[in-house]
Amino acid sequence: MSHGPKGAFVLAALLMTATIPALAADADPVVATVNGKEIHRSALIKAQKSIAQHGEVPLEKVYDRLLEQLITEQLVLEQAEKQKLENDPQFKAELADMRLQVLQHVYITKRVDADVPESAIRHRYDETIALTPPKEQVLIRHILVADEATAKAVIADLKSGVSFEDEAKAKSLDPTGKATGGELGYVSKDKLVPEFGDAAFKLQPGEYTQTPVHSQYGWHIIKVEGRRTTPPPSYEESKTKIKMELAQDDIEKILAELHKNAQIKRYKLDGSPMGDKPKG
Repeated sequence: MSHGPKGAFVLAALLMTATIPALAADADPVVATVNGKEIHRSALIKAQKSIAQHGEVPLEKVYDRLLEQLITEQLVLEQAEKQKLENDPQFKAELADMRLQVLQHVYITKRVDADVPESAIRHRYDETIALTPPKEQVLIRHILVADEATAKAVIADLKSGVSFEDEAKAKSLDPTGKATGGELGYVSKDKLVPEFGDAAFKLQPGEYTQTPVHSQYGWHIIKVEGRRTTPPPSYEESKTKIKMELAQDDIEKILAELHKNAQIKRYKLDGSPMGDKPKG
């Protein structure tokens, strides 16, 4: 284990491997068989939770990849068992190391579960929401062109009655614009480059910019088709992220406490005490 609270970052990652609750047979279907050995959906869920970068991704989006991973793991396991590798010295040594890691994991997990109850997560959520003002968003279409003269010609076409969507499909340099008639969807101001955002948020639904807007990407003609105020994320949407934040804080406190209450002596690589100069 790392010396000092920074070891918490390693241990916090271990908490991503959540305990999977027992599932009824009809809620835990077989998702594959490998030489007669069943793989259940609960194994997929566990694998998903063990991979940090997939933590917030719906299982359906990583289903095929994780399923193939579990199938491959089962095939390798079969070969290892056929060769009775559980008696191999390398296996026994690695198992001993893993035992220490699992013991640390279980200790930290139980401490965090006790220190971070549901009420603490809810309290942090309520605090966060109270400090998070609702965001205004606009529904945008835009046309991107290379120069100001072309942009002015596009505006002239719009004034003559050409639809914004048709003009975007015909003339926009933005590949997305050609496919969707320039639609970017609902966007908050902080997600846009300043020049674009300033111009867009001055428009009312149905209006478009009467003069071209210049940014680092080129010249834009922007149309706003709607406005809305987005509600804050729900408790269920926020719960996992908040729990991980609280767990990280708690782990750092736990490790600091353990260090404070322990008698620790550190030595240099040559075995001499820290602060002592080696004789020679």
